[in-house]
Amino acid sequence: MISMTIPSYVGSMAGKDFLNTNDYTQKEIAAILTASDDLKKKFRRRASTEYLPGRTIFLLFYNRSLRTRNSFEAGIYHLGGHAHFLSPSDMYTPTLPEDMVPYQTEAIADVGRVLSRYGDAIAIRVYGDAAKWVIGRGHKIIEEFARWSNVPVLNMEDDVYHPFQALADMKSILEVTPKPKGKKFVVSYAYSGGLKPLAVPQSCVLIGTQFAMDVVLAHPKGFELEDSLIKSARENSDRYGGSFEVVNDMKEAFKDADFVYPKAWSPKSFVPPYNITVDKNGASEYQDKFKDWKCTQEMMDLTNKGKYMHCGPADRGQEATDDVIDNQTYSLYFEQAENRLHVQKAVMAMIMGSKRR
Repeated sequence: MISMTIPSYVGSMAGKDFLNTNDYTQKEIAAILTASDDLKKKFRRRASTEYLPGRTIFLLFYNRSLRTRNSFEAGIYHLGGHAHFLSPSDMYTPTLPEDMVPYQTEAIADVGRVLSRYGDAIAIRVYGDAAKWVIGRGHKIIEEFARWSNVPVLNMEDDVYHPFQALADMKSILEVTPKPKGKKFVVSYAYSGGLKPLAVPQSCVLIGTQFAMDVVLAHPKGFELEDSLIKSARENSDRYGGSFEVVNDMKEAFKDADFVYPKAWSPKSFVPPYNITVDKNGASEYQDKFKDWKCTQEMMDLTNKGKYMHCGPADRGQEATDDVIDNQTYSLYFEQAENRLHVQKAVMAMIMGSKRR
């Protein structure tokens, strides 16, 4: 390893899991974002940041990915460590006890303990078909890993939370507005022909309220988020300031907004535990009633010179028009994508590093 000064944030959260931003205080999340600023600056000037020499992280992808996989793989390399990409289709699929099939699956209890002996962290991405479209099942899988693993477990997105995307989103907001308290942040449903989980809007609402923004959740009736999430968002607003409200009108929500985040998710009433079976056709047919929930230049004109946000990949022409996504004046689309790299490096350095004495 090249001789260098090791920042104080390395190892500052050693051994902790990272499953949901709301598991941490505003102060702790702010510390992660500050560390990500340092790492971004060093990345831009190509300074060495080999703070995790010899460390290994296992990346278990039940679902495919562009941004998540590549930002984690690049990030751990920048930190001097190594990533192992794991696909459930290339191994006995790590599975909950109730889903075991001989010679096809392996208990998460076993996989978690085995991988713990080979490396320093386990990261998992699981939702949708991989979680049988049972809301909460993907998160249960990640919690099962955390239960049995002796090394930190990181949530790369499940069907309830997408914490690293939320970190990248808040970093992108802070780069535009260093003091986000009181700024209007709209998390809005936008139409897509595909079925998508609740994770992104839920994590956006949580981190927005955690940073005392005036968060407005906008969606048609039938696209409600989890009750527990709404409760947590209101508690965040009470604790940190700011406000939180839910409206059913996209234009009303966009008016005078400072940041807008039009993003598709699917109506939960068509899948368990809110429906006996998984009714994909019913969900798609219901979604098709709201194709007018789209972010266009006319919608952006309603804002307070607002910034456009999206986790990517955006469904061009459905969730938003090309002239919005590619607008160099107000679109944060590619900044958010890049910031995934820096916030993930910060968390890995803080969690996988050794505590300093």
